[in-house]
Amino acid sequence: MAGSRWTEFMNRYEYDVIVVGAGHAGTEAASAAARLGARVALLTSNLDTVGQMSCNPAIGGVAKGQIVREIDALGGLMGQTIDKTGIQFRLLNSRKGPAMHSPRAQADKKAYQFEIKRTIEETPDLDLRQELVEELVTEKIDGNRLRVVGVKVRGDALYLARSVVLTTGTFLQAIMHTGESKTAGGRAGEGTSAGISHSLVSLGFRIERFKTGTPARLNSRTIDYTKTEIQPGDEKPQPFSYLTDELTAQQLPCWITYTNESVHQLIRANLHRAPMYSGQIKSTGPRYCPSIEDKVVRFAEKERHQLFLEP
Repeated sequence: MAGSRWTEFMNRYEYDVIVVGAGHAGTEAASAAARLGARVALLTSNLDTVGQMSCNPAIGGVAKGQIVREIDALGGLMGQTIDKTGIQFRLLNSRKGPAMHSPRAQADKKAYQFEIKRTIEETPDLDLRQELVEELVTEKIDGNRLRVVGVKVRGDALYLARSVVLTTGTFLQAIMHTGESKTAGGRAGEGTSAGISHSLVSLGFRIERFKTGTPARLNSRTIDYTKTEIQPGDEKPQPFSYLTDELTAQQLPCWITYTNESVHQLIRANLHRAPMYSGQIKSTGPRYCPSIEDKVVRFAEKERHQLFLEP
């Protein structure tokens, strides 16, 4: 990899593993590779958003909670980090058999993010770099076969490695929909990345677009909690990690309220403005996490739907 082909690059860095994207998957992948003895570069477009919880600031839930436990058993970060920063722990499906038990914890999203970044920064042989990846770098092997050997970043620096791991989340050619507004970006206030998508297409991969929704942020001071139902966490909360002896973070309640027919009428009257129904979004959303307008349409016979207010 250190041959003459790469001499045109003034800045060239060589690692065993390059991980692109520093969200949940990227930090776990980079940490795991470093623990196995590899020299790792973790590349992110913004050092201030490493481990940021963009959507719902929670860890676990049905099916997902089991995965977090498995990650913890393999030495991963999520279980220990949520145990340090969780503000409400609940065991879902607790009335069913053990195979259905699903741990879930609401996180202090900033505390979780800062703890993940601190852990990454203190991991030996793991370099955290702010770089915008613009191209996958390949070389020919065995005739016409191609092998990825690194990435080129904005500014024409080159990172070379035996393995490149893409954990880019929502940022590849990303589009954000806010009501009738449509903008390019992978997260509010941040841009999108097109170079990796173009590289994948040029290598023969088919690109698909997935859809996810982000719940609204509410100002707690504007909510009349006397009109809601309190939802406390478990009396004896169970940690995610096998290495955690006790949970020390202050626990906070969640709250439940409901829609009513007036809300349903308002939603139905404005369905033509909702991206999922106006044709603006053509992707299918998560099966078990429908938006409120989707619930009102699909379950029209229901008089109300639950709304969870989480700190």
